[in-house]
Amino acid sequence: MKVQEIFSLEDFKQTIPFTALGARTCYSSGDLNYLLNDPRVVSKEDRAKFLSKLGNYKHFSVFAHAFAYKDLLSLTEEKINSLLDENLRTLKKTKKAEILALKIAATSFKSHYNPKYPTVIGISLRHYLERVLEENEEEYFKTFEKMADYDVPVEPLGTEKNVTLIGLIKEYDGYAVFFIDDVSRTMTHQLVRHTALNYSQRSQRYVNEDQNKLIIPPSVKETDFGGIPEDIKKNYLQIIYEYSKLITSSEVKDSLKDNVLGRIEEFIQSYRKRKNLTLEDIFILTDELAEAVYDVAVYRGKVKREDARFILPHGRKTTIVVSGTISWIKDFIIKRTDPHAQWEIRDVAIQMKNLLEKQGIDF
Repeated sequence: MKVQEIFSLEDFKQTIPFTALGARTCYSSGDLNYLLNDPRVVSKEDRAKFLSKLGNYKHFSVFAHAFAYKDLLSLTEEKINSLLDENLRTLKKTKKAEILALKIAATSFKSHYNPKYPTVIGISLRHYLERVLEENEEEYFKTFEKMADYDVPVEPLGTEKNVTLIGLIKEYDGYAVFFIDDVSRTMTHQLVRHTALNYSQRSQRYVNEDQNKLIIPPSVKETDFGGIPEDIKKNYLQIIYEYSKLITSSEVKDSLKDNVLGRIEEFIQSYRKRKNLTLEDIFILTDELAEAVYDVAVYRGKVKREDARFILPHGRKTTIVVSGTISWIKDFIIKRTDPHAQWEIRDVAIQMKNLLEKQGIDF
């Protein structure tokens, strides 16, 4: 189905910046304020160049954060006829528009159709670009140049704790884009099971994990562990120190080496002074030990970060951009605000619900 003959780049112009935000989230350790000042997100020229680079790599997933609806009755009857089989062309225009909408929904990945609006179809910029590439590679790359024509700012609509509503379409079944920070990968493993939504997550392949932190569950913080023997703490710190010595003799830039060794030394000194350690401290010590192994693998073993990350805990902090139609966002919220949902994903779902309600979205 040639959706590029139904939609145009102009249809997506209000949401194109969300694709750049999603992509930069993958490659950056910065917070939302940092990203909203990144030229590749806010400058139309730099954004177009950045997205063109992603397009060259066929990194289509980030373009799902841009979305548009179209009532196919807005097309000329001639255009509708050209997209349908000849035996359907004698039908009334409304019926033909309904058939065309269903045909697109049946053949386009994550498109959105609702019988309540039978002549309306929603697709992402991803669909559009994939179809343009199939038809004409030269036109595909020109499309990214055209993106520089759209100077649309990213203006967040509200924040609740660590969740920000970045963008919202209210027409038909709507579309929402969220930026979620300061959550664990354990939580995002649960989140991405909601496969109707779209995701762009901070990458451990490309983003340095040095000085990233561990998310500690409240139940761990609240546990009365009765204290940890001093010898256990000393053993942890000694092993971490021994790993740091391996990094000292590694053949990497002194600036990189000094940063890692400085962080490890600061950690060891801070924990040497601590008394009456808790279960939370055991979690933190274990995370620091895992990071020391990660550092040895990267700086001494010359192992790629994408392989060294296998040693890192799932509880490490991450950032993720989530988007989807309001109907599928609601499906996620209903399921994950249930009392049986785990605390972290439930907190995020509650925040998302609160943000949407403030924008007049009913539940």
